[in-house]
Amino acid sequence: MSKSEWTVGREVAREVAGNLRLSQGRSLLALIGIVIGTAAVITMLHLGHNAREAALRQFEILGTDQVMMQPVSGNSDKPHVPLNTVVKIPEQNIGIDAVAAVVQYGTSIRFGRSQIQAIILAATDKIYTIGKVHLWQGRLTSDLDAANSFAVIGAGIASEMTASSGRPVRIGDKINVGSRVLTIIGILGDATISPILGIDFNRTIVLPFAAARRLLPSPNISNVAALLSPGADDTQTAKAVTEYFSRHMSGGMMHVRTARQLIENIDRQMGIYAALILGIGAVSLVVGGVGIMNVMLMNVMERRQEIGLRLALGARRGHIRLMFLCEALILAIAGSAGGTFLGYLTGWVFASGSGWRFEPAPLTLPVAVGMALVVGLFFGIYPAVCAARLDPAIALRGE
Repeated sequence: MSKSEWTVGREVAREVAGNLRLSQGRSLLALIGIVIGTAAVITMLHLGHNAREAALRQFEILGTDQVMMQPVSGNSDKPHVPLNTVVKIPEQNIGIDAVAAVVQYGTSIRFGRSQIQAIILAATDKIYTIGKVHLWQGRLTSDLDAANSFAVIGAGIASEMTASSGRPVRIGDKINVGSRVLTIIGILGDATISPILGIDFNRTIVLPFAAARRLLPSPNISNVAALLSPGADDTQTAKAVTEYFSRHMSGGMMHVRTARQLIENIDRQMGIYAALILGIGAVSLVVGGVGIMNVMLMNVMERRQEIGLRLALGARRGHIRLMFLCEALILAIAGSAGGTFLGYLTGWVFASGSGWRFEPAPLTLPVAVGMALVVGLFFGIYPAVCAARLDPAIALRGE
């Protein structure tokens, strides 16, 4: 860059800063739309990224080999899944290594004088392996317990029982479920909620599967939890499991949910939310861009004599265009910077409130810079061209 060009650039920058200070009221109004639009887009990028990362971290903890099978009614008949059909799945060599039949429902239990909301889970003994939970105290239920009224309680239930009674829960304590009395034989450690199984073991009371008949008049299998065999393809396994149950159950079909399907659903939902918020952000950016254009056009009208004088004294039309285009770009960059900061702050607050670990989305800064340049150039070029096309003689005579 030559010395003369450097001098011109410095003078243009000085003039731009001074002009923006003079019109700071209008400039501030124009910035609001840019800030809101940019903040909406940046916030959505952060939320989508952190929601997906939180889900993937759960898969990292629990693995991607869990499978949930749920009977779905195909007509007016209630689906019925025989226990023997479930137990024999690993023998079919269709990619399932372990299964657990589950009867699940929510209820309230009574411990002493306290009523506590809990999930009753009558399940075969593989549920602990599949759910990847660990025992903290006592022992686990077993299929050998038959219909005995034994119970293994989750860590959250144990904490609530301790708080309500004023003493630690002990092995052998009794809890009441309706008219039935259950004996605590084990307490689970703190567990991570599985996105596949959808079971919160912290709020669960696990019983032997056969004990469900003591609590329900006609218990039916509500879910089947399973583990994939090592190296099994989840898509092919899901298809084989569906075909297997179509031959061995009545009143409906079996819906199979795997980790890959859940991740695809998460990505699909995040895409829908992203499109919605990006649309709102685009509208806000257009409104902010129109505001910038109006500010620049008003500046051109108010400074017609100044522009005419500059042109008469030898300023090039390119310099006039550059001056007004720089003003538009500075407004857009300032609004984009403010919106990016607000988007980061909003994303962090939402992630913290949701219990997620906040991680900035990788595309945040490129998107912010890109929006600033697009808005500044698109909505600033027309006023800049109008200013450069003014006739010096007419501009100097104008009031």
